[in-house]
Order: sequence, then C-alpha cells, then structure tokens
Amino acid sequence: MKKVLIVFMGALFLAGCNRVEAPGKVAEDFLQHFFASDFNAAREYAAPELYEILDQSAAILDSLTEEEALEVKNYLSTVGIEVETPEKIEGDTVRIRYRVNFEKLPEPGESVIALRKEGRSWKVFSLE
Repeated sequence: MKKVLIVFMGALFLAGCNRVEAPGKVAEDFLQHFFASDFNAAREYAAPELYEILDQSAAILDSLTEEEALEVKNYLSTVGIEVETPEKIEGDTVRIRYRVNFEKLPEPGESVIALRKEGRSWKVFSLE
C-alpha cells in the first residue's frame, strides 16, 4: 500500500510539472511586472527579442534619482490591466488584446501583445 501511495504521489508531482501556463496568464503576468517596473520578473515571461527593451527600461529607471524612481513607480502602480482570453489558439503564436486602464487617461488604451510557444511555455515576443 505504501508503494502505491508513493507512486501515486510521484505521478501527481510529474503531472504538475508538465502543466503549461495559458498564454493569457503569461501575458497578464508579463504586463503586471512590466507596469510595476519589475523588469527582471517580466524577463521571465519574455522572449529574447524583448530583453533589450526591458534592459533599456531598467536602465532609464536606474538613471533616475530615488525620489524620481519612486514617483514613476507610484504613478504606474495605478495602472489596471485587462487581458482578453483568446477564443482560439492555432499554432505556436497568438496575439492577445489587452486594455490599460489609467486614471490619467479619459479612455482605456487598447493594445496587442504577441506570444509564441517555446518548448512547453509561452513567451512574449512583441508589444504592438
């Protein structure tokens, strides 16, 4: 009985490791980190094409005084992000619409984020 339980727990563990995160969730996580100015965390969800943009954004933030950087982070902390769930995913790329709700704008801004499947995970490769 003990061996069966161990095998069952091992199978559950492996099943959890093989789970692929949905592209909409990856897009939302990337955007949340990006707008929170947490560029290192955003990089985990990004394809190499976006590394330079993330590095440049981090460099700009690092070039500010502590007070200015805090002001930027506080300003961006009011951004709300709504990511649409794609109706159908065909192939290894998907474009997802998202909306940025920002109190300083009269209407939410709408944009598109593009992801592609790399191995077993989705990565953001373009902000349109």
